[in-house]
Amino acid sequence: MKIDNRKEQRHEIPDPCRKYLTFTVQHEKEHVTAVIGNFSRNGILFECCRQFTAGERTECCLRLNKTNPREITFGIEVRYCYENKGAFITGASVHAISQDKWFDAFEQLFDMIVTRQGTS
Repeated sequence: MKIDNRKEQRHEIPDPCRKYLTFTVQHEKEHVTAVIGNFSRNGILFECCRQFTAGERTECCLRLNKTNPREITFGIEVRYCYENKGAFITGASVHAISQDKWFDAFEQLFDMIVTRQGTS
């Protein structure tokens, strides 16, 4: 039996919402585009073309692509990374968020978009 130690709900990213987001993760000295699977204030799951090592710390950037773009940078610590069909699935804990207020606003906006999609 697996026990989930997450303190906050993870948010899945529906495909229609992905066009509004750009997510990059720093790998060595390069910023690599990745695809978010799910996220919360405490953790993130993403798919990337680069492999990470458990315990590795790096920086990510989540950008909301709208008329007035917003960017949230945050530090992560990789918990696991495995290969799946030529890409790497990485799970990490979030240890620092650059803009708490923008993260909160993004989370609220995201919840509103998902709720509206569920009612249409």
